[in-house]
Amino acid sequence: MLNIIGDLIIFSIPNFDTYKELEDCLKREGKAMKILITYFSQTGNTERVAKSFKEALAEHEVDINPIAQQKPDELSDYDFLILGSGIYAGKIHKSVENLIKKAERLPPKVALFNTHSSISAYQHGFKRVKQRLEVLGAELIGEWDCRGENIGVPEQIIEQRLANLPPDERKKAEEDIEELKGRPNAEDLENAKTFAKSLL
Repeated sequence: MLNIIGDLIIFSIPNFDTYKELEDCLKREGKAMKILITYFSQTGNTERVAKSFKEALAEHEVDINPIAQQKPDELSDYDFLILGSGIYAGKIHKSVENLIKKAERLPPKVALFNTHSSISAYQHGFKRVKQRLEVLGAELIGEWDCRGENIGVPEQIIEQRLANLPPDERKKAEEDIEELKGRPNAEDLENAKTFAKSLL
């Protein structure tokens, strides 16, 4: 805070007992938060979501980096971290876990997001990351996910998998493949923006 008394300029730094008090003060002063969005995206699905988050948070100072370009020792330079990954065989990509594992400090607030093609095998993908957040004292304030088209799997492989299924299961699988086409779609990305705005 800046006070001017005559020719004397006085700077005073308020004390904040909680992150919420700091956040509220920043909003009152019209100051933007410094936010990092970093992610691993093999097919581009997770990257599309990450970019939607950035659009939604445009009033803040937002950096967006693929995991491969992100240094662990720079994470603590931010007020808020949004971390994302696709889900592969029920797990997030190893590079995401490694980034958090190597970090000695994290922003006080963290949110997680993922994209996946599975109906159920995605809920525990961030298990180790969450454990690391607790160790480093970072608060998990939100999680978001959406389904995404399984891009990159050869048509021949898909047909082989379908051929091995009983007729009723094959029909369900075919319907599921059709439902995933084009996802994350426009509605998914709008939902992503709504989630991002709800975090702050």
